[in-house]
Amino acid sequence: MLTFNSLKEFFKSQNFRMIIAADGETRIAQKLNGEVIQKAPAGGVSIALDPIARASSAIYIARAKDPKEKEIGGAHSIIQDQESKYTLKRLFFSQDDIDCYYYGFSNQTLWPLCHVAFQKPEFHKNWFEGFKKVNKKFAQSIKEEIKGKTFIWINDYQLSLVPKYLDNPRNTIVAMFWHIPWPTWEVFRILPYKKEILESILRCDFVAFHRGYQARNFIETVRREFETRIDDETAKVYLDNTVTTIKNLPMGVDTDVIRSLVDKDDGTSLVLRDVEKVIGSAEKVILGVDRLDYTKGLINRLMAIDRFFERNPKYIGIVVYIGIMAPSREAIPSYRNLKEEIKKLSQTINKKYKNNTWQPIHLISAIYPRKEIINFYQKADVCLVTPLDDGMNLVSKEFVVASSFSENPGMLVLSQFAGSAIDLTDALIVNPYSLDEVISAIKKALEMDPKEKQKRIKRMVEVLDDKNVYEWAEEFVKNAVGASKKP
Repeated sequence: MLTFNSLKEFFKSQNFRMIIAADGETRIAQKLNGEVIQKAPAGGVSIALDPIARASSAIYIARAKDPKEKEIGGAHSIIQDQESKYTLKRLFFSQDDIDCYYYGFSNQTLWPLCHVAFQKPEFHKNWFEGFKKVNKKFAQSIKEEIKGKTFIWINDYQLSLVPKYLDNPRNTIVAMFWHIPWPTWEVFRILPYKKEILESILRCDFVAFHRGYQARNFIETVRREFETRIDDETAKVYLDNTVTTIKNLPMGVDTDVIRSLVDKDDGTSLVLRDVEKVIGSAEKVILGVDRLDYTKGLINRLMAIDRFFERNPKYIGIVVYIGIMAPSREAIPSYRNLKEEIKKLSQTINKKYKNNTWQPIHLISAIYPRKEIINFYQKADVCLVTPLDDGMNLVSKEFVVASSFSENPGMLVLSQFAGSAIDLTDALIVNPYSLDEVISAIKKALEMDPKEKQKRIKRMVEVLDDKNVYEWAEEFVKNAVGASKKP
């Protein structure tokens, strides 16, 4: 099992300057009692990138989420601990830029296009122009930091035009990790700007996805859009004097950090207090922890819970579903509509089953500190992770590690369409569109013998330890370095 220190030694041996570019910043600058603090976000991919930035002493370039950070923390912050440090370089944009780049093209065009959740993508030229503007600024900021041999890690779909705007810098390795699914060519072909996106991505030496089918979808999309040479055996694409290697590398989690956060509750946990207020006389808790997003299958999940109580009335008054939903992209109409739809459906289900001291569904719209959520994982009897489509889903992996600390661990019910299903094969795998499958899995999870749960959780933790975030990062960099060595 790789550790932070072994990853740090690996980066030392590579002898290059590391630049990581991502939409999400690893720290948010805030003022507390007159002092500037750098607060880590509660979740997201940036949580996983933080130790990689520390191990590599990187320049980490990200979009500032709050314009106040310009005055509080400035454009550059040194993020450090006793073992390491890196530079966080924040980029600031106007609200109009963010509306086009982030709320527009990133999350109303690319996001629904790439997820099979049947949300219609929208195509607006001004959104794409805003997307290009922000990507150009990211690329310019990266070019300012290139000194000597440099590794450029471009993270995710929001920055898919950055490789193009880098203009093939000398003495660099350019690699991209695409975290969301890549759809079939039949879906991607409707994007009016598809060739520009593809040509940009193919400026990279190496491109990785979580799942094998996503990598294959990308290669097939390139095959159908360009008359170019593709070596299927080595997964190399040859286009305009550039060779790009494509691979799948499932992302891991930092299992050591998760373990360090378990059992750290000092009795002041906000999430536990909020939950205790609402569960009443219930004896068992089914948990969902999600961003409020249509890809997470939340409507299907509530319908399954409704049908579960209908078919299993013995659990009425005994089991509750706690849905912790972090607010997300509320400026986008489809997200506001989803929030209202979830609220109405939960009210209908509660009215159908509730009594004086109990109701089946409790929805909590809040963002809690990560350590509190991880400690709550340990106390849940079942965790439902049932996205309709998902690049990876780190909640499922964090739940498994936290559950391993319980003598009677909870059980994971996991969508076959979550990227994490490739690793967590001992979970109860379901098709989230099949209510029957989800209902049966919930019942099986609630009634499973503790010894069987312990065995399943133990096997999954062993996989997660072996394929942790440090292993993932080292494999990504090694593959990119190998790909950059032209035959």
